[in-house]
Amino acid sequence: MDFDFSEQQRLLKSNARSFMEREIAPAAAEYDKRGPLPKDQARSFLKKLAPLGYISGPIPESNGGLGLDFLSYGVLLEELCRAWASLGGVAMLHTGVARLIGSLGNDSQRTRLLPSLLTADRIACIGVTEPEAGSNSASLATTAATYGADLVVNGAKTWISNGSIADIAVILGITDSALGAKGLSLIAIDKEVSPFGTRELPKLGLKAWPTAELSFVDCRVPRANVIGTPGDGYRRTLMAFEVFRCGVATISLGLAQAALDASVTYARERRQFGRPIGQFQLVQRMVYEMVAETEAARFLTYRAWSMLDKGVRCDRETALAKAYCTEAAVGITSKAIQVHGAYGLSEEYPVERYFRDARSLTIPDGSTQIMQLVVARQTLGMSAII
Repeated sequence: MDFDFSEQQRLLKSNARSFMEREIAPAAAEYDKRGPLPKDQARSFLKKLAPLGYISGPIPESNGGLGLDFLSYGVLLEELCRAWASLGGVAMLHTGVARLIGSLGNDSQRTRLLPSLLTADRIACIGVTEPEAGSNSASLATTAATYGADLVVNGAKTWISNGSIADIAVILGITDSALGAKGLSLIAIDKEVSPFGTRELPKLGLKAWPTAELSFVDCRVPRANVIGTPGDGYRRTLMAFEVFRCGVATISLGLAQAALDASVTYARERRQFGRPIGQFQLVQRMVYEMVAETEAARFLTYRAWSMLDKGVRCDRETALAKAYCTEAAVGITSKAIQVHGAYGLSEEYPVERYFRDARSLTIPDGSTQIMQLVVARQTLGMSAII
């Protein structure tokens, strides 16, 4: 198994890191304190990232993208999230939805929706989770009833990343209530044409990444906006989760690396008892644990991206990467606070933000416990959920 990056990937990583340290990292702390990015600022940042491949990178060239492989995109995403996880989340989610439209949409949908998403003139989100349907995404209540040439959407989606700044929302809704999970369809809702309500949801970490509740009240959407085959939405959503879980794992990996880097710098510079604290054995033990867990997370994450490149189902591998990386990032960022001592609790240092951000990633796109069930089900050949 080859663990070396290609020359192109090394160049992507080097260029991305230089750009992040110059243009993004210096702004991260201040913008995070302000709360969710307004749409104009989010759009401005996305446009700044676009030339590096963060928006259209993993989109096939036939759909107007750069045609980067998933692994190369993962390399890019890690560097962005090492600098600013919230912005990494905004970009990852937006790009993932654009890719979903590109891969499942018909020619008309791609022509209408993709160009403005790939230039970041418009921002995308995906709405699956509901107030009463989190881990069990097959038990949704949002309906999309046929009314002539339109669908009339009623319901609510919650904890929707990019929700309050999204111009295009791809939601999973019931188009045939008699068919259960096979009656769920993916529907693209253009907010300008089909207005819907939003309410921002404050949260522990990732404070600059907008997260909202979406409300639909007799929202009329053209039936032509059903993405893919009607009734195939649930299956397609599960497949899309493989990509999004790799994305969340990579955000966690970027946070872990940032926390490790900050701890190494601090342990070399901070002196107690006449010497750098990096010479203390227990500090070295924490650094070792952080290195080991970060490297393990990286191998799991990049293996999952590589499997996506091969076009094979990898729900086990993506679930394993998502669960391990998010939990590892919580532990690594917590150790980073410990290395920093009292300063680790101060907003003057970034590690407290890293910890809050990492803790916020163990739940979305499948909680750690659900990921554990996915891995165990695939391993044992039996399900814990009846």
